[in-house]
Amino acid sequence: MGISSLIRESKGLFIKTDVLAIMLLVIFFSLLGTALSFGYAYLNDFDLTNIDEIFSSQPEEIGRRFFRTTAAIHQVFTFILPCFFFWWIIKRKGAADYFQLSRPPLPKVLIFSFLLLMISLPLVNLSAWFNQLLPLPEWAVNVEADTAEMITMLLSVDTPVDWLLNILIIAAIPAMGEELFFRGIVQTKLVGYFKNSHLAIWLGAFFFSAFHFQLEGLFPRIVLGAVLGYLYYWSINLWIPIILHFFNNAMLVSAPYFAVSDEILTADTDLALSYSLILSALGAMVFGFFLIKNRALFLDEPKIENTFFSNPNDLRKP
Repeated sequence: MGISSLIRESKGLFIKTDVLAIMLLVIFFSLLGTALSFGYAYLNDFDLTNIDEIFSSQPEEIGRRFFRTTAAIHQVFTFILPCFFFWWIIKRKGAADYFQLSRPPLPKVLIFSFLLLMISLPLVNLSAWFNQLLPLPEWAVNVEADTAEMITMLLSVDTPVDWLLNILIIAAIPAMGEELFFRGIVQTKLVGYFKNSHLAIWLGAFFFSAFHFQLEGLFPRIVLGAVLGYLYYWSINLWIPIILHFFNNAMLVSAPYFAVSDEILTADTDLALSYSLILSALGAMVFGFFLIKNRALFLDEPKIENTFFSNPNDLRKP
């Protein structure tokens, strides 16, 4: 057996052991987080198997506090802790900056990333409109109704302290945990497996959306996940999707508090508005293509090594 064959086999074994490690970490910490949530519910006389009872039998503030706590436990134990221990394992193998977090994002990169996100919002809204046209089975409708009721209760706050708590638990912690996991690990591993960055980005976006278990938001979350994935691809810095994910979540959290309408398109939307959204979506894709093709104009270190790419030449060939 030649040296090149040994290198290929060792690289494949490294990828497989990494995937196995993160799977075991996610399973272990998810089970631990679930146990903590049930323990917290038991101590407060809540029945997690009957969510409707929590809504109906408890004062709104108590229910809100309970769901904030369980949401924080879910995010920390499902995403942040597994990613932290995965980083520790990878660091011992010599990849200290696996998540590309050691460098703060350049101001110009952050500005253009923000612009791309804002330009892409019509595309997200357009995908939400298409999502609304899909019929849902009865069980999915019931799940969506329970989820909508819980979200409405969480976001219906009147005090700055409650709003800041929502910003922390619903915006900041998920932005960090989900980007570490879905962009930092899942997308990276998909690139290593398929050797195709674009396929990896869209598959990672699908897993990101599917993991939320909300069929009504499936398409818009796929589009948003793809935008964040391409921004990671372009910037070679995980702080960019983390910051923009936080910004997107913070807008959704803040809209009810500041009485800002967050309505999306409905099936009877005026055609002229639909056409304008389609044009805006095309503009977002063109702008994104321009950024990727001209990465060297924005990044001061275009040759920096990054495990996200299958080979260093990908830094110059999007």
